[in-house]
Amino acid sequence: MRDAAHFGPEIPLDTVRSFPTPEHIAFRHRTAGPLIRASAWLLDLAIRSAVLLLLFIPIALVGMEVGVGLWLIAWFLADWLFGAFAEWRWKGVTPGKHVCHIRVVAADGQPPTLAACLLRNVLRFADALPTPATGILAMVLSGNFQRLGDLAAGTLVVYDERPPPDRPAGELEPEAARIARLLPPGEVATLNGETARAIHSFVAERRRFHLGRRREMAEKLAAVLAARWDLPPATDPDALLCAIHALLFGTTADESAALTGGVAARAIAYLEQRRPAWRALETWLTSANAVPKAAKPTELSALYRAACADLALADAYHLPSATQGYLHQLVARSHARFYRPAPLVWAKWRDRVLVEVPGRLYGDMSLRVALLAFYGTFLLCGLLSIWHPELAVRALGQDGIDSLRDMYAQGFDRKLDEGVLMGGYYINHNVGIALSCFASGIFAGVGSLVWLTFNGIALGCSFGAMTAADPVTRAHFFTFVIAHGPFELTGITLAGAAGLRLGLGLVQTRGLLWRDSLRRAAGEAVPILGVAAALVACAAPIEAFVSPAELPVWLKVGVAIVCTLVLILWLGVLGRQGARILRERAA
Repeated sequence: MRDAAHFGPEIPLDTVRSFPTPEHIAFRHRTAGPLIRASAWLLDLAIRSAVLLLLFIPIALVGMEVGVGLWLIAWFLADWLFGAFAEWRWKGVTPGKHVCHIRVVAADGQPPTLAACLLRNVLRFADALPTPATGILAMVLSGNFQRLGDLAAGTLVVYDERPPPDRPAGELEPEAARIARLLPPGEVATLNGETARAIHSFVAERRRFHLGRRREMAEKLAAVLAARWDLPPATDPDALLCAIHALLFGTTADESAALTGGVAARAIAYLEQRRPAWRALETWLTSANAVPKAAKPTELSALYRAACADLALADAYHLPSATQGYLHQLVARSHARFYRPAPLVWAKWRDRVLVEVPGRLYGDMSLRVALLAFYGTFLLCGLLSIWHPELAVRALGQDGIDSLRDMYAQGFDRKLDEGVLMGGYYINHNVGIALSCFASGIFAGVGSLVWLTFNGIALGCSFGAMTAADPVTRAHFFTFVIAHGPFELTGITLAGAAGLRLGLGLVQTRGLLWRDSLRRAAGEAVPILGVAAALVACAAPIEAFVSPAELPVWLKVGVAIVCTLVLILWLGVLGRQGARILRERAA
């Protein structure tokens, strides 16, 4: 027999998930399926497109080239980062999700962290590889409707349901009141929770149907109960269920307790008295401040823990589903406010950038493989293209080589507005390449290796082909690429290394379940990706303004040397020191 612990938990049969709290109570959320999530995504896409369209008008007034450059940067931010920052800032909600009443939560039911939001949105790129069906397949197979980004980030998308608290039924109809006097209250109070909830659901919705349909719906359950209590066969099934509902839940809380005398009825009566406390907690949850000025933290804590006790009582005595649903959402929202993730601390991020990330990369096998896949392929293809020019023709095509040489034949003398245009393009295009290189690594690292190797081949053949160009064109090309090359190429390599580390989480589980291993690897990879994207973004203004400028060659070489020294200092000196600090922390 296979070990169930090794293969992970069984896939649940329904879409309701429980989230335990330190108060020894669990609140529930219902996971959202592909259709509602697709609707929210389409709404967000429409909103982003409308905003970009509206932005283009005033931006274009600045100047066509400058405006397009700024608009490209806005497009990059909207396409890659809008969803992440919206979910982080608004506790798991984007405008589209808000309209569809769904939200993102962490595996413990909390609002997602910034790192989790960034990860799940960047990995949206992987959901479409090789087709959009990949993401849908992952949602179906995960058991929790989690796409690849959710699996790596440890997040779920759930319905943001806020049902109103249940209210007692109105006054009994004459026939139901007559039948209620014939029923034994003590035996009615012993009905199990499933039966009580079924009766409550029927009574709550019965007025939507005509009398004949009501009797038809009530007949099956009413016949069993009528036989149990020896009622006449002609007893109206609709009235019988209304009578039982009155004895169980009463037309008022006091009447319910008087009619049945049961523990469940007393629980209902008690919870009726708790409604003012629920409203007070609701007021706190809807306030913008963490703690309203009129309330003390101890008072809010007491309200929250009392709501947890109320939920436990409602669950234990199978009280009406509307009351349970309301309390589940009230406790879930309160839990998210009390135990929300720690705010963003820049000192912690500084420690990650200067200690944790270089320390993890120092001597890291993923970085070595990424360097070999990119720079090794780049150097090999460059040398082979010099020795055998037909190799570059096969890789790039003769038209591609001719276009490349024509681009650098006359040199560059960009104006400021042209630099802004190209800077926007480089950020949009090159940072997007780095993020795509990382995201594709979730497929056991294979995708990142493909991206690194492909770019290494393309760049190597380009350098080899330009080496064979005429001296003027060759000089223009190499003086253009030398300044921004260190940051840009190293950033893409680091993004690939982060993707390899992410993919290895599926292969090297270190005794963990594959989901937990993937989440651990993702947590280590996200800071590396952040540094990689920052390097590529920093290379963009250099490529836009310094590389094409008519500056002395020694100055451009000096920029390249400074960038290279920064990388050596960060990866070498800080990396060695960071590795030592991480070993001391682990010990």
